[in-house]
Amino acid sequence: MENIYSPRTEKVVSVGDALAEFQKELFPDLLNKIVDSDHDIMEAMGLGGNNAEFDKLLGSVDVGQLSSPKDIPVRPFHTHRISVRPKLVEMPPKAARFSCVQRVFSRRSAKDQRNIDVKLRYNRHKYMERKQELELVKDLVPFQEMVLVLRFYEPFKYKAARRLGHPKFNQEYYVLSSQYLTELKDAIFCHCDSGPYYEISENRTAEATESLPKPGFFFIHDTFYNDFRDDSNHDYSEDIRKWAERQSLIGELKSKRMEETRFGNLKFRIGYPQLYQHQGNCEHLFVISDCRLLASSDILTRARYPWLNSYGLGRDVPCNICGHCQAQYIVQNSNRHIFDPAYICENCLDTYHYKDGQKIGEFDLFKFSLMMVRANEEVDDEASTSQ
Repeated sequence: MENIYSPRTEKVVSVGDALAEFQKELFPDLLNKIVDSDHDIMEAMGLGGNNAEFDKLLGSVDVGQLSSPKDIPVRPFHTHRISVRPKLVEMPPKAARFSCVQRVFSRRSAKDQRNIDVKLRYNRHKYMERKQELELVKDLVPFQEMVLVLRFYEPFKYKAARRLGHPKFNQEYYVLSSQYLTELKDAIFCHCDSGPYYEISENRTAEATESLPKPGFFFIHDTFYNDFRDDSNHDYSEDIRKWAERQSLIGELKSKRMEETRFGNLKFRIGYPQLYQHQGNCEHLFVISDCRLLASSDILTRARYPWLNSYGLGRDVPCNICGHCQAQYIVQNSNRHIFDPAYICENCLDTYHYKDGQKIGEFDLFKFSLMMVRANEEVDDEASTSQ
């Protein structure tokens, strides 16, 4: 795949090898624990309890000995002092008529607007609160596990030679190297998993009578990791691998079982886009943004992982009738709407499309799903492009 999408980072990280390398650095020869205090240093150097010898050694390596009388003195910084800013002078009305003054003010207003836009860019990005009362059982040992940070993006539909905008952030998870990939798959939230989305205009309260399988795969580096915990799950990667065999630029693609693979067995490039696909054609790009040792400041309760660290608030689709409530249904092929499809809230649906529980007119009704919204938008884009 690197021949198609050139990586910016050449190094391929192997989680297991990285953990072994870190362990070798943390536990060198003749040491059986991590040096974390002065007492541990004294034991490692064979000084025992000789504090005087240890203090003498610390004095010999004190950075204060590097100072010189010829050094430039450092001016002390007082945080309590507030710099005095010049007062803004009101501009005379006559000066506003000059083009040079108008250009200065236009540049200043444009800069202020850019600063506002940067702040608004992250106002729908929320971090989860870390509750200390849920971490009473600390069964994880710092520096004995690797922590991987995975950032998922909203589902998308890719069209060749067409740019559909930047991926929108959705969820960020922290996982342990000892966890299976299926544990992360079960934790990922997506509206498509709450389907199926079939026509419900005759009976809106009807529930699915059978539990649908939830197949899917992670494509990481050059391997498809398929979920085969259910015998009815499909292998979505089979057709892709057969197609890739006929392509000259794509190398060999492998296939493994998701439920038998731990994150410690993975190989990947930091920041390189990977793929999570489920429910047929619901595709999420994701990147592994960090891979590091578990620190003492991390959550040390194994049951808390995968840990949802942050998430992006999805966009609200307002009702096409009232414009105040969020849409809960999608109406298609209606003979009473100027929009097709139309996004309707519960109250407007009851008052406009039903009377005494009976349908008024002809229409198809579906539960609201962002995937269906995007699919309809793409159909509209294709229609406008063809015109």
